Amino acid sequence: MSSLGKSINLYLMDGSASERWQANLSNWNGVAYKIPRGKLKECNDLSDLKAPGVYFLFGKDDETGKSFIYVGEADNVEKRLLQPHSFENDGSYWTEVVTFVTPDGTLEKGRVKYLEHRFYTIAQKAKRYVVKNGNTPPKSPLSKPVQDSLEEFIINVELILPTLGYSAFVPLPSEVDKEGDEPLLYFSRNLGKSGKGIGCITSEGFWVLKGSFIYPKLASYISQGIKRARKAYAGIIDANGILQDDICFGSPSYAAMFICGKSSNGLIEWKNKQGISLKELDIAETTIPKVPSAIQPKISSSLSEKAKNDNIKNMLHLAGRKVKATAYISDNQFIVCKNSEFSTTETPSCPKYVHERRQELMAEGKVQDGYFIEDVPFSSSSTVAACVTGGSANGRKMWLYQDGQSIKEKEEHD
Repeated sequence: MSSLGKSINLYLMDGSASERWQANLSNWNGVAYKIPRGKLKECNDLSDLKAPGVYFLFGKDDETGKSFIYVGEADNVEKRLLQPHSFENDGSYWTEVVTFVTPDGTLEKGRVKYLEHRFYTIAQKAKRYVVKNGNTPPKSPLSKPVQDSLEEFIINVELILPTLGYSAFVPLPSEVDKEGDEPLLYFSRNLGKSGKGIGCITSEGFWVLKGSFIYPKLASYISQGIKRARKAYAGIIDANGILQDDICFGSPSYAAMFICGKSSNGLIEWKNKQGISLKELDIAETTIPKVPSAIQPKISSSLSEKAKNDNIKNMLHLAGRKVKATAYISDNQFIVCKNSEFSTTETPSCPKYVHERRQELMAEGKVQDGYFIEDVPFSSSSTVAACVTGGSANGRKMWLYQDGQSIKEKEEHD
């Protein structure tokens, strides 16, 4: 049975998203207030804040670079928020508070103490934020009916808090069964010797999960962004290269490069447990129009007859822009295989000679409806990559062998 929808009403109390918010959930007596630290003294007129409640202080932890949370409770929330907290003695500075109260006064002392303990425990288990509480808050002894009602309160808070910009109680992906709506993906370079990862996609981005093996060496050409990421997360990679916490990236390729320290097309190298690539699963990018079924090859026979007859072992696959292509090297020529895809558009930076070569291929009938209909030889890997993608390209980096290594990496290794 599917869950019923919920309505969350948001009110910008000062007419700006950067100032005070009020949030209400339909058919619930709880009220949430999100207040920047500098706006606290303007809340004297909010009688709700003078009641018992539970509150969360948020800020940035300088030592780890992560966000932090402090879980607290008070008989008078407004009064407590204007007082110092012990965790601030080390220089920590909270910048925003989110507090939950009930205008009808149902959150008496024992109940808010129970909530404080439960939210502290949930935040610790989620491992999203650094938890600044010095000690575990005690749990109030309450009757089962009261506990059940407070657990429902907790469920509602967990629903509202992300809406206000905080995911402190959302479990990390590695703590959730990913074989449901968000299945696991796997990355392996050089049979795992040069990097081995477990990942998944959520609405936040592409996650590399704890337990992944991060290859310690970085290629000389790797981007500064990957170098910075390796430095930033060095503290959660143990001496054996094993990642100790989940990390979220913006793309599967960036995640793959973080793991192996070399160039990678994550859409090709990340695969599910059946070995189907992320690109084939059509998770990460818009589906490309398919070749008509009358001429569409089966995956198992996608190589040209010439490639099969020549027993080509080192087939190459393009790590390109929304196109799939296969090629091989023969007699000092770089040959793109029949049924490889051909971008029907060109980028503004497409070189003139590439544009002219693409026009020739279409005029000669070697490319039709975005597909090569025969094997076509080229003078270099970069020329064919540029023609396939419709823009400038470095073929030595974009063409990958079966083990995920680029032509450039293979040459350097050999």
